[in-house]
Amino acid sequence: METLELVPLWHRDIFCIAIRGKFGSQANQIIRNFPNRLYSKTHGCWYVKHSPANLDLLFQCLSGVTSVAVPVAFDEHKQTVPVPTRKMTPLPNGYSECLIRMRYSESTRITYENQMRLFVEFIQPQSIYEITKETVDRYMGYLVETRKVSVSTQNTAINAIKFYLEQVNKGERTFYYVDRPIKEKLLPSVLSEGEMHKMLGCAQNTKHRCMMFMLYSAGLRISELLNLKWQDIDEDRKVIYIRGGKGRKDRITLLSKLALDYLRHYQTLYHTKEWLFEGPDGGQYSPRSVNQFIHKYSRNAGISKRVSAHTLRHSFATHLLERGTDLRYIQTLLGHESSLTTERYTHVTKRGFEKLVSPLDYLEKGLTLNTQ
Repeated sequence: METLELVPLWHRDIFCIAIRGKFGSQANQIIRNFPNRLYSKTHGCWYVKHSPANLDLLFQCLSGVTSVAVPVAFDEHKQTVPVPTRKMTPLPNGYSECLIRMRYSESTRITYENQMRLFVEFIQPQSIYEITKETVDRYMGYLVETRKVSVSTQNTAINAIKFYLEQVNKGERTFYYVDRPIKEKLLPSVLSEGEMHKMLGCAQNTKHRCMMFMLYSAGLRISELLNLKWQDIDEDRKVIYIRGGKGRKDRITLLSKLALDYLRHYQTLYHTKEWLFEGPDGGQYSPRSVNQFIHKYSRNAGISKRVSAHTLRHSFATHLLERGTDLRYIQTLLGHESSLTTERYTHVTKRGFEKLVSPLDYLEKGLTLNTQ
């Protein structure tokens, strides 16, 4: 069995945990789905920001599929501290089987299992069959005050524990209810139409340009793009069928005439068989590779924002809204279950701003620009 090492790393003045070693397919998938992971070309490894919560979660995630070594760690003051040898915490009986039976996605199953292992480790030596609402509340306080996890991670931990209590252990939902933290309301990052045009123009590689055309013209998630097959493209109706999108929901979205023309040109060059976009080995294209070339073309276009595949989806929705498309249609095209999710684009659109004047501009007369 290959061994991965979790080692301390200073990268761009940030204290991080580097993941080094040769990855098997399962370990590779876990690392690629790990929250907020980044890749350093300088150091040639994946890394995440250093925190006790991230160190615990990495160990629990990877211990089930490979040997994990934590030979030494140090704090932000660069003082070395020994790290004891640890073993993977077992899950409660029936937990994994219940997740599979209820048809949770693989990424969700992995996340829930890892969060449940951390909870079981926290309450030891208390038995999992003896936990109460107070136990869960105490753990939530520990995550926030000691581990300082993100709101998203805290919510995932609550869901993983509630799944065990309510689905596996058949407990009462109301008895085990835990107040949810308020999630940060971050505005989506979007490109202007001019920036979008520049970035698409920088892509000389036919496959790369075609993928960006599809992402932007249809508002696709990166997983939806890479799961597309040729039978999902309806040239007559000018729609794309998204099968098993987020929440296991099917939907249709727009098929741009320009994107279709370019897709036909792309197929004459690549002749893919199953997936629209295949990797060098004929399998599905890598999500990491998509974000890598998008980031490269955005830099080439002189865009200072951090651009990813999801930025193109945000830009699709914002540009439709700015051109007068009803929010309900945008919600349907994006596959949002709640209209509240779609409404966040109203906070970044310029629509209507051309009629607004800053109060400072009313005071312009008589004011001079002081250049000294």
